[in-house]
Amino acid sequence: MRMLGWIVLISLTTNGCATDTPEGPLVFFDLKGFLAEEQLRLGGHSDISKTVEVNGQSETKQLKAYDWQAEMALLNQWDINRPAWRDQYQRDTFLLGQQSHIQYQSLDDKLQVQSMDIWQSGPTVDSILIRTEVDNPLRTTHGRYSYKPGEGLTFSQVSSRQFGSELILKVTLELMDVVD
Repeated sequence: MRMLGWIVLISLTTNGCATDTPEGPLVFFDLKGFLAEEQLRLGGHSDISKTVEVNGQSETKQLKAYDWQAEMALLNQWDINRPAWRDQYQRDTFLLGQQSHIQYQSLDDKLQVQSMDIWQSGPTVDSILIRTEVDNPLRTTHGRYSYKPGEGLTFSQVSSRQFGSELILKVTLELMDVVD
């Protein structure tokens, strides 16, 4: 019986440490960990089509051996696993056949990340959608960031400036080759 107690204790301790960060245990989806794995998986070995559209004017380029570091850093900034935010999001989980949908909704309209949605088939992430809002005296910006492994990344921002025109930005990075 004593041995069983040690096995349970070791199991609980090991599993608890697996989701810890220097800031403490993860409470929400491990966005940083997932993006680090994706960056390693994609490396500099994927060819992409990148389209940038600003206020209706667009340009598309084909890029070889694209490095995803900047894009993953862009998404990393929206990670909600911060000690101060542990009680600031409501989590809902929905099952849709073989797919699960986890939604984190902000309980405070002043937080930049207003919602994060993760769709998974088992342990595999199918897509991530992050909605943001930044509101300050100079501008209000609404952002939408969508990442689908195997397909690519799309983000759009609409900024309304206090003293100037509206800025509408949309960037699409579409994978041209599939990386496993």
